[in-house]
Amino acid sequence: MPAALGQPSLPQAEGLNPFAEDVCAGPYGVEENRSVPGLNADILGQLTATIDERQKSVGRAGGQPLLLLTAPRAGYGKTHLLGRLAAAAHGQVVLVPLAFRLEDEIGISAVAVRGLESMARAEMPRTDWCKLREACAGVCAVLVRRLIENGTLPCANPDQALRVLAGDPVEIFDPKGSARLIGDWVRRFEAQLRKPMTEQAMRRVPAIPAALEQWVDAMLNYALDGGMSHVAVLRALAADEKNEGPVTWLRLLGLWRPVVLLVDHLDAYYRNPEAGLRIASLLLDMSEMDGVHVVLSLNQDVWQATFGHHLPSAMEDRLTTGQMLLRGIHETEAAALLRLRLQHAFVSEDQAREFTAFVDVKRYFMGRPLGSVSARSFLRHAAKQWDFFQQTLSGTSSLPPPMSPRPVSDEPGVLPLMKDEVDENSLQKPAHSGDVMIFDSGTSAQMKRMAEGLAEPRPALPQQDEAPLLPPSPSAINGNGHGAHHFPKPPPPPAAPASTLSAPEDEETTPTSPGEVSSQFSPSSAGAFESLREMLGKLRQPSTTPPAAAGNGGHVVAERLAGVMKSTPPPPSAPAATPAVLPAPSVVKTPDQVEREVLLGRYEALRLQMAAEATSLPLDYTKLADLIRLAGRRFPLVRFSEHELPGMTGRFAMCWSLQGLEIVFGLANFADGSYWRTLAGFAAGRLTELSQDAQNAGVTAPRLKITTFKTEREQQSWDILQHSAAFPEALRPHVDPIHLDPQSVASLYAMQRIIKEAETGALQVTPTQVMSVLARELDFFWKRVTRAA
Repeated sequence: MPAALGQPSLPQAEGLNPFAEDVCAGPYGVEENRSVPGLNADILGQLTATIDERQKSVGRAGGQPLLLLTAPRAGYGKTHLLGRLAAAAHGQVVLVPLAFRLEDEIGISAVAVRGLESMARAEMPRTDWCKLREACAGVCAVLVRRLIENGTLPCANPDQALRVLAGDPVEIFDPKGSARLIGDWVRRFEAQLRKPMTEQAMRRVPAIPAALEQWVDAMLNYALDGGMSHVAVLRALAADEKNEGPVTWLRLLGLWRPVVLLVDHLDAYYRNPEAGLRIASLLLDMSEMDGVHVVLSLNQDVWQATFGHHLPSAMEDRLTTGQMLLRGIHETEAAALLRLRLQHAFVSEDQAREFTAFVDVKRYFMGRPLGSVSARSFLRHAAKQWDFFQQTLSGTSSLPPPMSPRPVSDEPGVLPLMKDEVDENSLQKPAHSGDVMIFDSGTSAQMKRMAEGLAEPRPALPQQDEAPLLPPSPSAINGNGHGAHHFPKPPPPPAAPASTLSAPEDEETTPTSPGEVSSQFSPSSAGAFESLREMLGKLRQPSTTPPAAAGNGGHVVAERLAGVMKSTPPPPSAPAATPAVLPAPSVVKTPDQVEREVLLGRYEALRLQMAAEATSLPLDYTKLADLIRLAGRRFPLVRFSEHELPGMTGRFAMCWSLQGLEIVFGLANFADGSYWRTLAGFAAGRLTELSQDAQNAGVTAPRLKITTFKTEREQQSWDILQHSAAFPEALRPHVDPIHLDPQSVASLYAMQRIIKEAETGALQVTPTQVMSVLARELDFFWKRVTRAA
């Protein structure tokens, strides 16, 4: 979607979720008037000012450090900000988005080819026009204008012609444009104009004359006629390093407008320092070119794992000189984003007002560190709340009040909670029940039935039957237990510190709606929640147990978790005698059991978090490769191996060898024909080797299959690949495409994420321990993978 941090580009159909679109697909099409004005306004101003200063510096347009744009993690709006940069330039720069592919050989030709392709895919409102054709038309208009300025091209009214040629080139070269008369004139005399235009280009672009003539011809043809055949010619010229095609392409673009090269989407090179070094060297060299400005966009995890300290200090210093760090949104920006989406979805004012009160942006931001909430996480939270709002509370005449404190004073430094007004009428009501009724009797009865179905089983302890506010009688305290039903409930656990109230931003914490709030909070639930939170904190932080304590039987969290995986749980012990004052009615669990539940809970939370990505984005083969690699090394019945594909340096085929079966995994985009042809050749060779080895040993040859994965999103490209010549006819019966639904994909992503957390130390367990605890959660996946084709 073009405007993930503002409004979607197209009106929302009735019934669709206004917040469902939370990913900005590319920088083209982002409009400043459809974005939150204050969001990263300082960074945007710094970017535009820096580019303006460099362009105004005569002779110093290049040779300055590139601009590095970083964000704490995905979802903070890097791509959207780059689009706002283009919109803020008001057509004064040529925006060239660049996303390397894994199959690319990192070099100047990949920059030119991928940039040209991205411009060709960026369609414009006018039919048959894209950003690439607009740029070609702009370069041709500049060359014709130069011919008129130096008198080479006679003109009856030169001032008017120069003014028109300095305007929008689309209006000139489009047959229906407002300035089409000049375009028609160029079309009639194009044969006579080609040579003079090439001569003008030679005066300003240092290039091989023959190659430059080919470029001018190709750009003029595409500007006049359009068509994919002309795009193919331009692409071939851009890939020709022998004739300096990539550099010539960028320099020709610079004749029209300054070139801003946007380098984004480098996540595929995570933990690939060699590729990071090549990319950094290439971009620093390109920043030396006159008229070319390079903006490198990265998440912090990719920077640390791929660039960062892996680079020489001098290179790292040059990269970080112009570094800018994005922050998250705050409360006012989130509220503005909420209003923008509701307005663009044509939600009525009354319903928008009800939903805004229902979401309660203030409550969502309470306890969260400033700048820690990404725009994407807030949009996903709003999307979930919208679905719930539509199903339950939309259209009701009365809406329960929001849960956040109501500010009653503008006095700074005074907490609103300390100044809440108390309704005097409520003080006069009888206090026999202790509850304030906010729903009618019918709604209360229905909610009670719902709560009973969701509540945990109540332990059979007598004090559960007593009202929590009655004081204990002396006979109950000093008796022999017959008055146990008069015992009060234990006091609630102490309030958690403020630091524990802020959930991590990647754990989509959804506030409880008013209808879900119980009138009494069970101490057993509170105790269990506190235990889980404490144990999660232990898992996420290094152990501080001194060596002496460890020698006396104290174990760190990872050791206790390993003990759980190696031993069976102990038999239940006999119940202890009931004390005079009964403890909280909670089930006593060993620390190992709690730690195991914490891992399961973390997995479930990640699975819910990954659901949106699994539904809206293409399949991430990198995450699947991580899982397959770790599982192949962990499972005792699997022999794992990796083989570098012939002629594809740095690209490997992973194999699982089981009894009677060998699995070759194909993990790449189905449009990557060279990869799949190479993988098919490798599999065919491997099949021959297995047959020959079995024949020499006098045993049955194991079966071989090529396993790949797809979702509904990849189905069409898989059908095209399946019917292409990538797989020989004899190999097609060995191909096993596994279809994954969004729930399965979310489960796989969650497992890969929690393993990464274990690898980076966010959880104080090893990836092998995570697999031991959670491998059964993916039984559906392992069984399907190892099934014979």
